[in-house]
Amino acid sequence: MNQLDISELEALTHINKVTVHSLERMLYQVTLQLGETTAMLTNAQGKPARFDNTEQIRELLQHARIDSAVMLLPTTFDEMIGRPPMADEAQCEILLGWK
Repeated sequence: MNQLDISELEALTHINKVTVHSLERMLYQVTLQLGETTAMLTNAQGKPARFDNTEQIRELLQHARIDSAVMLLPTTFDEMIGRPPMADEAQCEILLGWK
């Protein structure tokens, strides 16, 4: 996967899709769909940037037009209804409605 440093965000005017990955309670990472390219948002050290809340992410991206924004949450639905997991990592996608 490609990487995009946080410092490069100011140059972006259009983002096709923002995906906020919920890693655990109040810990998020971000991937951006930029045309045909998907890029992980990284910090100055080249490591995936981590955020404490979605408002931090939204503020960083406020200058760009966003077509779609979603959050991916791990889900334990299969476990909750008593069946074995259907996938290694089941995810629930929630529309954030950022424009």
